[in-house]
Amino acid sequence: MISVIVPVYKTAKYIPQCLDSILAQTYKNLEVIVVNDASPDNSIDILRRYAAKDSRVKIIDKQVNEGVDRARFSGMEVASGEWLTFVDSDDWLLSDDILDKAHSKATETGADYVEFCFKRVVDRFGRVGRISPSPIYGLLGQPELFDDYYMSFFGMSILQTYMCGKLYRKSSIDGAALSPSGLGMCEDYLFNLKLFPHLKKIYIMDSVGYAYRYGGMTSKYNSHLYPNLEYLFRLKLELIEKYNYNKAKDYVLIEIKNVLMSDVEQMILYKVGSRAAIEKIILERLDQPYWSMLKDVKAQADFQTQSPVMAILRKDASAIYNLAEHNNNSQRLVRTAKKVISKVCQILQ
Repeated sequence: MISVIVPVYKTAKYIPQCLDSILAQTYKNLEVIVVNDASPDNSIDILRRYAAKDSRVKIIDKQVNEGVDRARFSGMEVASGEWLTFVDSDDWLLSDDILDKAHSKATETGADYVEFCFKRVVDRFGRVGRISPSPIYGLLGQPELFDDYYMSFFGMSILQTYMCGKLYRKSSIDGAALSPSGLGMCEDYLFNLKLFPHLKKIYIMDSVGYAYRYGGMTSKYNSHLYPNLEYLFRLKLELIEKYNYNKAKDYVLIEIKNVLMSDVEQMILYKVGSRAAIEKIILERLDQPYWSMLKDVKAQADFQTQSPVMAILRKDASAIYNLAEHNNNSQRLVRTAKKVISKVCQILQ
């Protein structure tokens, strides 16, 4: 059996398409666990109608909103299938036989998970969008899986790090003893980051089976960005030490530098405080010992001479602010174009 876990929050507009795509699968031995995360719209009414029509639909109706991460784990706690897959309630499965294909491949290869390709779409029919292909297809096993592909979580884009678009062996997840992270973003990234060292082999299909609905451009400051990604950075340093994965250290240091600069740009763009207040936040963040490790990065030949890196090493909050402000100014046309695209996406959906 495959347990399909669908977290639901404020997506009443999209739930029918999502559930219809799951229930229409040619693989019929399914249970569809929909987790209503205290959604304030009429999502629960739609879920109840589907449960009344199809006994495979099971509802978890949470009275307190706890976020998508805890919603997924709530579904996993009651899942009875040997296999798990996750579908976000504003997305859908693109082909009726994708779970059949993935299950057959998992059975054939003994993989701990089977992955199928994403298509990022901007219309309700899935016609307008872009496929996200994998750079490699087929069976990946140890030791290459860990040695070469765990780098996907340390700043090198090789494998997809999302939870959706995969069919997981439930016993592999259970064996990794995972738990909710409490993060407001990148929770699926963390899930796979912790799971990956426990996998023996995975299989990557060349079939396109998951439609990810592009949500457009954000219009406000994301307060989760820096604290969540800084938490992940610290965790990755711990994992590098635990697994002696030293080849990844340079890349996570480059990442955290980029995260800092991006967050400062966002604070300036969305006017979260005065210049003095933002510079104070920058100084507080620079008061961490790990920033000194930037001077040892060798993955980029000119890294230490980059203006942001030099400013960070000097702990020069004013220079960092100026650099972020300059970059914001240079990106005005790009932001305008993204806003237009975002509006078009909303119309098409």
